[in-house]
Amino acid sequence: MSKWILLTLAAITIPLPGHAAVYQCQVNGSTVFSDRPCGDDAKELDHKAAPMIGGSMATEQGETFVEQRQIERKIRRLEREKDQAEHDMDKALADWQRNKRRAANNLAGATWENSLAQEAEVLRKRYQSEIDSINAEIEELRERKAEL
Repeated sequence: MSKWILLTLAAITIPLPGHAAVYQCQVNGSTVFSDRPCGDDAKELDHKAAPMIGGSMATEQGETFVEQRQIERKIRRLEREKDQAEHDMDKALADWQRNKRRAANNLAGATWENSLAQEAEVLRKRYQSEIDSINAEIEELRERKAEL
């Protein structure tokens, strides 16, 4: 019995595409469209049914659209990450500049300044590597989107 209930529920809830005839007529000098013949001059129009509301987007076009949107979201996320990395790099280099100025006013400044120069190079390489990696990923996504 439960099989019949499930089948009945499935049959009721699955939307089926319908075909409704549309007729065009002239009534009192005006063009009228109706679902029934509205006069002797009624002619049935050939038309495609509108897409079902809540229907499936499981078409190639729909899948392409969804994939493009996902790629766009990833690109926006990566651009935010890149902006954050650039901001972090600027902040780290500003901190480094402050330390360098302090080193210039310190007796052991030459040794400290040398150490700071090496630190700055490491900072630049670290952040630039991260930014370059993000840029490469963004470019790859843009190419994939263009292929769709």
